Amino acid sequence: FTMRIYNSDGSEPEMCGNGIRCLARFVADVDGAEAGQEYKIDTLAGLIRPIMQADGQVRVDMGEPILEGKQMPTTLEPTQGSTVVARELEVDGKTWTVSTVSMGNPHALVYTVDGRPIQLDDVDLFRVGPMFESHPVFPAKTNTEFVEVLSPGHVRMMVWERGAGRTLACGTGACATVVAGVLEGKTDRQCRVDLPGGPLFIEWDEGTNKIFMTGPAEFVFSGGL
Repeated sequence: FTMRIYNSDGSEPEMCGNGIRCLARFVADVDGAEAGQEYKIDTLAGLIRPIMQADGQVRVDMGEPILEGKQMPTTLEPTQGSTVVARELEVDGKTWTVSTVSMGNPHALVYTVDGRPIQLDDVDLFRVGPMFESHPVFPAKTNTEFVEVLSPGHVRMMVWERGAGRTLACGTGACATVVAGVLEGKTDRQCRVDLPGGPLFIEWDEGTNKIFMTGPAEFVFSGGL
């Protein structure tokens, strides 16, 4: 299959992790597919492989993260080889530490502000989200995830999506969150990411370098003209 997705502002992003789970769930329901069914879905970010699980969730092989800053793209100076990890960025009069990861689409991950760990309740997402999205260091704009660490295997995250603003969840963002968390030494390679819309379970496999995202997708309604 092939998937295309459009943001609320009309722009077309490369990928949507939540969208691909929904597409897989829809196709599986139409097919009457059983657990273990795997689909191959072409996106602008490459070939993505969702697999239906016995508990009704969808596990998605999201491929390998892109860590080279220039490919994200960002003009922030690399801190580890060609990778941008915990680089300071001034936004709205505060100093935020930003790590950049591409999952085929760009993400800026923020774990710290003014030298302190992020507390989500203190982040004014509607104010600073647009400032990050259109910051000059992100020439193609960026999705921005603000992350609060509960433990190495459990974080909270909220997201300001490029072209869509505040959303309840972001699958590619959850994947990028764990990659950045590992690079910054803040999370394990297997981590639960709690978003306003619910949890996702992310694994960055050390052997294959691939990221696996597992989460629900449920039928809501159908309509017609």
